[in-house]
Amino acid sequence: MIFQQIPIGKMQNFSYLFADSETGEGMIIDPAFDAEKIMQVLKENNVNLQRIILTHHHYDHVNAALPIKARTGAEIFCHPETVALLKGEAAHDKLIHDNDQFKLGNAEVKCLHTPGHAPGSICLIVNNEWLVTGDTLFIGDCGRADLPGGSLEELYNSMQKIKKLNKALIVCPGHNYGKAPLNTLAEEMQSNPVLKANSLTEFMQV
Repeated sequence: MIFQQIPIGKMQNFSYLFADSETGEGMIIDPAFDAEKIMQVLKENNVNLQRIILTHHHYDHVNAALPIKARTGAEIFCHPETVALLKGEAAHDKLIHDNDQFKLGNAEVKCLHTPGHAPGSICLIVNNEWLVTGDTLFIGDCGRADLPGGSLEELYNSMQKIKKLNKALIVCPGHNYGKAPLNTLAEEMQSNPVLKANSLTEFMQV
C-alpha cells in the first residue's frame, strides 16, 4: 500500500495519502495550504484519487479540498457535525459516520467519531495499520478543547475509545508537534499523558 505523510503549510500540518499499490485507487486526508504540492505527490505515485476526507472543519485541514476536487473529481467526505461548520471553506459530497467502513482497493478503512477538539472530529483506521487522528491525538499530547464546539469531557471520552484500539497501530497526527512525526499507539499509551490519564479529573490536570 502507498502511504505518504505530507508536511504542508506554516502550522506544521500533515496531510496523508493512502492508495492501493495495484489499482492506484487513493484518498487524501486533510488537504490544506498547498494543493500543488499534494497534486505533485498524487502524480508521482500515479494515484487515481477517489476520496478527500476531512477529519474536522478547521481551515488548516480543509482549505485545499475544493481545488483538489476540481482537478481530480474526487468526492469530499466528512462527519455530519462537520458540514454546518465548514462555512464555505470547503464543501462535502458524502457523509461518513461512526463505525462506517469502506474499501480502498484491497484495504479496509474504518471511521471513528472522536469529538472533543471539534464536534465532527473523526479518526481513521487504514488497513488495520495506521490510525490517522487529525487534531484529536498528537504525538505526546492531544488537540485543544477550548475552541468553539470543543469539550474536554468529550475529548477524554475519545481518548478512552482510542485506548481500546489495536496497540500496533501507527498514530498519524494532524500536526508535527511531537518528538517524532509518527509513533505506535502502544508507545503513546506508555508516554502520552492524555492517554495515561485514568479519569476526567486527571485528564483535565494534564
